[in-house]
Amino acid sequence: MTPLEKCTAFAAAVMKLSYVGFLITLTLGTWVWMQEGRQPSVTIWIIRLLPMLIFAPVVFKAKLRGIAWMCFASLLYFVMAVTEALSSLAIWFNYVELAMVVILFCSATVYIRWQAKLWREITAQRNEVV
Repeated sequence: MTPLEKCTAFAAAVMKLSYVGFLITLTLGTWVWMQEGRQPSVTIWIIRLLPMLIFAPVVFKAKLRGIAWMCFASLLYFVMAVTEALSSLAIWFNYVELAMVVILFCSATVYIRWQAKLWREITAQRNEVV
């Protein structure tokens, strides 16, 4: 296994773990640790979770284009997390949610870059053999 393959596998693992972790943080942020003045709601939970759940098959099948779209969607969650973390009603869990979305975005972008580079190297090696 080449160093690039190891790095790609590591980035994929971190991306998948952070994806699941982010979904868990969204769930806990809706049902357990809410900011003051908020009530748990199934509707809010679905609205917060559904856009990211759409990307579950893409993340676990490692489709680069879909992962890139997930990165764009995660930017909206980043904006929401920063707004909540900088609010005067912020609780510690808002910072956890912010950290999870940052880790998800960074690991996904690194995975896309390394996986594409790995595929280019494999293609170049096959072309040299033929």
